Amino acid sequence: MYREIVLPESQISIYESKHTPGEEVRPHHHSVYQILYFLSGKGHILLEGKRYPVGTDQLVLIAPGSEHAVYADSQMTLLVLAFGTFLAGLPGAERLFAKSLEHSKYQVVDAMWAGELRESLRNLLYEQSRPDGYADLAMRSQLLHALLILARTWDVTYFPDSNAHRAYRLKHYIETHYFERLSAEDLAALVKVTPRHMNDVFKQYYFVTPLQYLTDIRVKRAKELLAETEKEVVSICFEVGFETLSTFYRAFKKKVGTSPQQFRKQSV
Repeated sequence: MYREIVLPESQISIYESKHTPGEEVRPHHHSVYQILYFLSGKGHILLEGKRYPVGTDQLVLIAPGSEHAVYADSQMTLLVLAFGTFLAGLPGAERLFAKSLEHSKYQVVDAMWAGELRESLRNLLYEQSRPDGYADLAMRSQLLHALLILARTWDVTYFPDSNAHRAYRLKHYIETHYFERLSAEDLAALVKVTPRHMNDVFKQYYFVTPLQYLTDIRVKRAKELLAETEKEVVSICFEVGFETLSTFYRAFKKKVGTSPQQFRKQSV
């Protein structure tokens, strides 16, 4: 059965859906994407003829035209994020839609990704409630962020244990957020361990602490910018995430053996 979903001008809608025990959302399909994120309760979903259990932090991506039904075994609350295909034409997004969003998916969100995904959903709810002229743009930005989180969780390699996964998660996070202000406490909170335990785990796999690796990544990026661009040293310091020039100079000289200016002259 086809069920029409009318989207607002932003082409994004996020809302709460409540279900009582025994309630059934009968089999149907629609022409837009939906992400169902289960906040509480238990039930199951029938997705393209296959039955899956659903509960807290589980997620289902429903592609356009995909037949599905939802059954509540207990009081169940979920967030429904509905959106169109407007992002598919964004440069670089073709792979996302062709590979990760082409088919419906049932997903148990990894605990270390769930927090980041929940934050994006909260931001979507917040922006949807704002009356200013930037809300649509902000919602599209948050939607893209949420979709990238999901695509990366689906691409994650198998890890033999939770510590290997923590180390990988930290490494990937540092490599993609090195320009932000990051502390040991921030990184440890990301993987839900103490800073001391985080250091031990990370060193087991990468032989340095996360903060040492952060400095390595920043200096490596600074070297690339010094060699390949004419940007001022102060701009490079800012771009790679150092808070002060003095900190940048000390870290760079310790890692490279020369000052940034000397390195640039040697790279010509």
